[in-house]
Amino acid sequence: MLRIDITCIDGHTLLWQSQPLLGRLPAGNLLLTAAILFCGGTYSTFPQFAAFLGLDFISETTLHNLQGKYVYPVVHKTWQAHQASLFEMFKDQPLVLGGDDSAGYSAKYCCYSLLEVLSNLILDFNLRQVTESGSSVAVERDVCEAVLQSVASKGLRLSCLATDCHTASTALVRKKFPDIKHQFDVWHVGKSISKKLAAKGKLKEVVDLHVSPWTRSIVNHLWWASKTCDGNPEILIEKWNSVVHHIVDKHH
Repeated sequence: MLRIDITCIDGHTLLWQSQPLLGRLPAGNLLLTAAILFCGGTYSTFPQFAAFLGLDFISETTLHNLQGKYVYPVVHKTWQAHQASLFEMFKDQPLVLGGDDSAGYSAKYCCYSLLEVLSNLILDFNLRQVTESGSSVAVERDVCEAVLQSVASKGLRLSCLATDCHTASTALVRKKFPDIKHQFDVWHVGKSISKKLAAKGKLKEVVDLHVSPWTRSIVNHLWWASKTCDGNPEILIEKWNSVVHHIVDKHH
């Protein structure tokens, strides 16, 4: 922060500062550290941005100190208050939830989020380092269990859970949460089908069947079958199987 003390020839004084103070803390520095966090940025790119503008910039140590002392506690407190209001809102309702993780097979961390599907609101999440569970497969199961236990401990009624086709998640829900109706998320099922069709389309024995142009239509058919089955698995299977008739151009 730049501070200038001015005294004229008549003895009048003037103090000018490049940013206001919050006590002894420059407000701009605090707002800057919060903005970097909230936009999902990291320190590495911002000093260069400031250098091109001819601006002095805070050090990385200062940024982490300010975030740790001021920004993170406020974010945590705000999240806790928001989450408590969500639990109060949903306490007497059977919840339809969607769960998914943000980690790949080579990721260092796994963050599992639990979404209330009808309102599109995040109820809870759990972040864990992969090494804590031993592998990316195990950590997805562990964070899924942790976030379900957390929400269930608040007395909420977990009615239905949609996840990806991860076998560990399926076994977890079956063994430890038997009262929850477990379903596979249509987006993940469609993605899996697309990958399998793409792989089949590269095989020599089926390359002349032109599988690739059908992939999008087949996945769209899956979405249509899921949307129009009214939650009836038998109707869903019948509608899904009817895709064969479309492929061979039989519509009667």
